[in-house]
Amino acid sequence: MNAMRCLLKDLLADERGATAIEYGLIAALIIVAILSGVTAVAAENDATYQLIEDAIVT
Repeated sequence: MNAMRCLLKDLLADERGATAIEYGLIAALIIVAILSGVTAVAAENDATYQLIEDAIVT
């Protein structure tokens, strides 16, 4: 029974998993920020090309 308590105590004190989860959340937030930026740039780029196309056609 004492060995089981020691094992449970060690598992509860181990914070390596929590650190990995934190790094995963930070990476996910960075990916979301990058995707948002790329989407905004792509939309602006499309608008610019459309403006150029309209100018050439007319």
